[in-house]
Amino acid sequence: LKPVAEELKTLLKRDVIFIDDCVGPRVEAACANPAPGSIILLENLRYYPEEEGKGVNAAGVKVKASAEDVKKFKESLRKLGDIYVNDAFGTAHRAHSSMLGEGFE
Repeated sequence: LKPVAEELKTLLKRDVIFIDDCVGPRVEAACANPAPGSIILLENLRYYPEEEGKGVNAAGVKVKASAEDVKKFKESLRKLGDIYVNDAFGTAHRAHSSMLGEGFE
């Protein structure tokens, strides 16, 4: 999504912070206390097996995410912001980690 961040920066005429990850301590730290009006774009979370419960690793091997890893993934996502923009309406019906809304009550 780095090219998207560059285009957003041009279109919005504002800084856009791109982080090449979407969960974990580095992302949580960047999103913990941003300046008012900050725009932070995170990498696509569908690259993570924890999003769908399964996936393919960097070596091309099929992997399954453990229940514990999925739980940690969701916990990290919950810490990242006040607003979530779902730009993938076609996946809204799927039981993916980012679509379930667990823990956002």
